[in-house]
Amino acid sequence: MALWSDRLEDQPLQPGPAEIDAVQCGSSKYWSYEVYSALSELESGLDFRGFEPRNMLGRVPPLPDRVQYGLLKPPLLSTKWRVTGSKDCDVVGKSLQMPPVPLRLQTSSPITVALSGDSFRKWIEWEGGDQPNLLAVLTLAWSYILSARLVELQGSDVSIWAYTECAAPVHRGDKSPLSGSVDIGAVDSRTVRWFAAILAPGVGFQIALDREQTYSRHGPWAYSLAVHASRFSIECRQGHEDPNISDDTPLTSYQALQSLIDFGNRYGVSSHQLHAALATALLFPTLNHLKVNPALPRFAAGTPKDSPAKLGNEALDRFFNDLPYYITLSCGGDVIISSLCGVFWNPHIPSNLVSPWLQPLLDFKKVKICQSASGRYNEILAVMSARRAPNIAYLSMGAAISGLTSKILEQVLTGQPPLERHAFAWTGVPQSFMDLAGEGEYCETHFSIVYIRRSDCWRLRKLPPTVDDDLHYGVGPFTPWAPPGYALWKNCPLRVQVHRNCERHALAYKGSTWCFSNGFVLEDDLGRDLVIPHISKDRLFEDPDVSHNLQFLDNEDTSIEATRASFRWVLDNGEGMPPEEAYKDAWLLGIGDEDSESDEMSSYDGSSAGGGS
Repeated sequence: MALWSDRLEDQPLQPGPAEIDAVQCGSSKYWSYEVYSALSELESGLDFRGFEPRNMLGRVPPLPDRVQYGLLKPPLLSTKWRVTGSKDCDVVGKSLQMPPVPLRLQTSSPITVALSGDSFRKWIEWEGGDQPNLLAVLTLAWSYILSARLVELQGSDVSIWAYTECAAPVHRGDKSPLSGSVDIGAVDSRTVRWFAAILAPGVGFQIALDREQTYSRHGPWAYSLAVHASRFSIECRQGHEDPNISDDTPLTSYQALQSLIDFGNRYGVSSHQLHAALATALLFPTLNHLKVNPALPRFAAGTPKDSPAKLGNEALDRFFNDLPYYITLSCGGDVIISSLCGVFWNPHIPSNLVSPWLQPLLDFKKVKICQSASGRYNEILAVMSARRAPNIAYLSMGAAISGLTSKILEQVLTGQPPLERHAFAWTGVPQSFMDLAGEGEYCETHFSIVYIRRSDCWRLRKLPPTVDDDLHYGVGPFTPWAPPGYALWKNCPLRVQVHRNCERHALAYKGSTWCFSNGFVLEDDLGRDLVIPHISKDRLFEDPDVSHNLQFLDNEDTSIEATRASFRWVLDNGEGMPPEEAYKDAWLLGIGDEDSESDEMSSYDGSSAGGGS
């Protein structure tokens, strides 16, 4: 950083050429290593060791059973947070109000699903070799299962679901002439009807959570299979029938899950492909909210294999019992998109150096080896992301499979990606410097002047004050990147200065609260399980033996926007402009006059329903 003086608070925000070169060189080496490691894995076979889909559910609360507790209305989930740290500090143990998590349980229209996806058309596993690609069928099946389970939890007295008139053609006992033929074997007619519904051109099934609205609103995983896509057809043979149940009676979520597992076993696919398809389906509400229509890879099953079943009743019951948790995660506001964007965050990179950290990753998109196959770059990003954040490894795979990856990068490059405080608490993947307590003492003395790192000053601003000071830091900051440099201790507000001798404080997630229309309140202390937070150890300044070509930094737009968003948070909360030269930096010109609600709230469309971190 170019120095104006020895006073740390007067250092410019704009990094000097030496700083930019150092970060860009280190990040180029780091991303080179990651890219070539991912390429090697893609060629030799995907290695899923250490990945478990349930890890993404760490502290996610399950959607309650309305039949047992009552009608959940409005669909908001409140959460409980407490301040930790020095026992002699007055704020320790205090609660902090966070914006509730909105549950997107309905949508105005289904997403359109195409079968033209480029990523993971070939499914090769490190231990299992080449496998048939059932991702499209499995994903659509999971969409139905999640939808059916949601209706079951809401109760049939208020919710309904049914098949539509659209259905995939069925060929009984003979070979289908269509290229998208799906051989489901000897099954009963209800299972045949279910496959015909989920693989139907257009909308094959519908749910409604409010009988008064019938089907004017759609479920969160609603989809319409593009008519111009490769048409599915079904091959089957007659199985055991139950004459007492109509073929048009939709399968329950448990029955559909059993049929899904039987189908996967028929083709000998591993559980990993089933998990990847589940994660892809979990992204449907996010894709719908972002107005991104997924393109799944074409169905390429080959001939069914006569092999022992890979998944049995234990897997069936585990999947079924976890469905209420997956529903909350899938519909929980910005939690998923925040987690996926957070994969590219680096706790060691301040806001003014984000551009040189990210650009080498973008430069690889132009490298020939990353264009060796259509969709290859997104596959590379998925494998890298899985290693960086193994708790949500399958969500990263699902993002590539569905075509969401490019949107994630687009959000990251704004410098202000969606931020959801609950994402770190629920999945264990940190999204922001505010998720971490930091290290060392809060105060540092240089030439007899007392300073505090701005990142720590920001963290302490977030804590509840000991005395009401009319400042409002409940939501934000609206960027994950830490502000650079130091602030004078004496210039900090009182709510910060009272912590001079404190140990590190943190905000601890203490569970969630569901409120029902009948007045019943359900407390969920910590969700399904404790989760081990995973903080990626970015090997930024290591020097792996990998060739890399350092490109000229195109621009610093991401650094500028991230820095402006970070400092704007301070100016927007009633504190005024501190008397430090940094606030006069050219990067910050005019931020005090900008509309703080126009472009920095932590949501895809510029408005935050779930709040920042």
